[in-house]
Amino acid sequence: MKNRSSRERRSLLPGWGAPSSGSGGRIDLPATRLRLAGLLLACAGFAAACAWMLLGESGGRPLAAPGSLKQFFVACGLVLFGLGIPVVLRELLRRGPVVSVSPEGVFDRRLSTDWIPWHAVAAIDEVAIGKQGFIQLQVRPGLADRLPWSRRGRWHARLNGMYGGGYWIAGQGVRGGTRAVLDAIAQVRAAT
Repeated sequence: MKNRSSRERRSLLPGWGAPSSGSGGRIDLPATRLRLAGLLLACAGFAAACAWMLLGESGGRPLAAPGSLKQFFVACGLVLFGLGIPVVLRELLRRGPVVSVSPEGVFDRRLSTDWIPWHAVAAIDEVAIGKQGFIQLQVRPGLADRLPWSRRGRWHARLNGMYGGGYWIAGQGVRGGTRAVLDAIAQVRAAT
């Protein structure tokens, strides 16, 4: 993926609807364990540093004075990084593929509980916000409520509304990133 400094959208497979019923294989994309382990260590390190700043003393004085703005920000950091630990740990311990692509549809186990069929997808866009890449699935009107999105997936779709809506597949956490997911979609599409 090209390095884009601002939010950029590029339409993929314009006018693309449901693939034909030809034979094609399923492509499973595993998690990036090394990156997730690094993220887990970073969360744990920052949470420990925040806890130390909240509880530690230097020369008999607390590092973050009670009631100060510094104490507030350090407490927020402790909560943020502390909550990040179980989220990243869950992704790190997940077995099997993170994203699968087949002639039937796409299955991102972080966002849905089952396959999202291609006939429900109106468009696929590649979106970049800074260096972070996403694949945006625009669902056909009236079908979003009937698809097997997880609570997390529906929550993310509401948050993504400020960037154009849809359901976004993050490249982060998938081995090969957004490019691997796009290549899998193109490969499955070419085979059908």
